[in-house]
Amino acid sequence: MTTYELVNRVSIWWFPPDFCQSRFGEYQDSGSNSCTLISLIVADRINKALAFSQKVTELPSSVWEVIGNSINDGNKVYHDLISESLNINIPDAILAILPHQDIEFQLEEWFYTQVFIDDRCFSSISEQLSRIFYTSLKIYQQPNENWEVPTHLFAALIADSRTVIISLDLRTSIAAFVDPHQHGEQSGVVFAQAKLNHLEPLIYWYINMIDEIYASRPNMIEIAFLSSLPDVADRIPPAVESYLNELIKSPVDDSEDVDCLSDSEDHGLPEKRANNVSSPYYLSY
Repeated sequence: MTTYELVNRVSIWWFPPDFCQSRFGEYQDSGSNSCTLISLIVADRINKALAFSQKVTELPSSVWEVIGNSINDGNKVYHDLISESLNINIPDAILAILPHQDIEFQLEEWFYTQVFIDDRCFSSISEQLSRIFYTSLKIYQQPNENWEVPTHLFAALIADSRTVIISLDLRTSIAAFVDPHQHGEQSGVVFAQAKLNHLEPLIYWYINMIDEIYASRPNMIEIAFLSSLPDVADRIPPAVESYLNELIKSPVDDSEDVDCLSDSEDHGLPEKRANNVSSPYYLSY
C-alpha cells in the first residue's frame, strides 16, 4: 500500500519502508550507495515502456514492477562491480551497467552541469533549476534532419550524494520523479508526478522534502540529462552549451517576483511559457 498526497498540483506516493534500495530484494545489503545505478535503470525502463504515466493523479500500474526490478538490478550491479562502499558518478554508473546484457541499457548522457546554491530560499532554487529544465527541453526538441523525434528526456539530480531521477515524457506531458531511498522510519521509495508545465512546484517540493527528511540543504546540485537518442552527447552545439552554462551560473534576478515562503506555507508558482518548435510531442509551457 502507498500513501498518497497532493501538494500544489504535485501528486506524491509514499511507499512502505521496506520497499527501498537498502531493504528490498536479494542484494539489499549493497543498496546503501547504489542510488545512481538504480535511478539510471529506472529511467531506462520507463524509456522502453510503451506507456508508463497516463494521468498525473493516477499511480502507474507498472510502477511497483519497474522500481522493484530496478532496485534489484542496481543493487546487483553494485554488488558485482563496485568493491568499495562509495557513491559513483553518472559515467561510471553507465559503464558499470552496460556489461549486464540482461538489462540492455540504452541511455546516454547528453550533458552534465553543477548548480551552486548561494540563496537558501527554496523558491529561488526551484526557479533556477526549472529554468535549466525548460531551456534544455526547448533545445532538445529543436528540429534536426539527423535527430529523431524525442519521446523522453531524463534528468538525474544529485544532492548530498543522493541521486534521484526525473522522467520528462513528451508524449503525455508528464514529469515523473523517483527517489529510491528510505525516507524516515515510515516510508521507503517516494514517487511523484506533475504536468511538465508544473515542473517548478515539483522541484520546489523535492527541495523542501530533502530538507524536511534529511535536513539536507546542499551547496550544490548536480544535474545530468540523459536520452536514448544515439550519440546525443555529440549533438549539442557549442554555442548552445555556452548559453546553458551562462544560464546556470546566472543568479535569480532580485527584481523578479519570486515568493520566498517558509516551509510551512503554501507555494503558488506561475506557469512557464516558451515558443513552439516542430515536434508532435512538444508542449507549450
